[in-house]
Amino acid sequence: MSSHVYIARERFKETPISLDAWLVAARQCEDVTVEERKNRRGVVSYHVRPKGDEQAWLGLTPYGLVHAQDPSRHVVATMFKLADALGAGVYSERLTKYESVDDWERRTEKYRLKRDKRRAHYRQSRIVRIVLWVTFLALTGVVVWVLGEK
Repeated sequence: MSSHVYIARERFKETPISLDAWLVAARQCEDVTVEERKNRRGVVSYHVRPKGDEQAWLGLTPYGLVHAQDPSRHVVATMFKLADALGAGVYSERLTKYESVDDWERRTEKYRLKRDKRRAHYRQSRIVRIVLWVTFLALTGVVVWVLGEK
């Protein structure tokens, strides 16, 4: 299954979500915050983040789709609220429509379990590498100290 979830209108190529419509819906939704930022050249960009999830963000693609990557249940529920406000639906990466948050959860369960297992393995192997480096540095320090005493 996919790790990308989209908000899109039917026939999204003919009826893309405009930036103005996206910002109106996002600003009216209580579950997201909209930050307006300017870069050094004065170009404005908008950062839409679901409340309660520091790492998640929602972005508007050049094709008029609202995009989220590896969303949590909370983010998908927020996407359904935004989709209602935009007169759109919530879709998978293959553009198959999700009927509800429970439908999304059921259809992506296997993918999410594999992803969580990969992340746990990565964290565990990272801890092992750190412990090995600290041990190596400590042993090197001891060897240098012993050789320096002689």
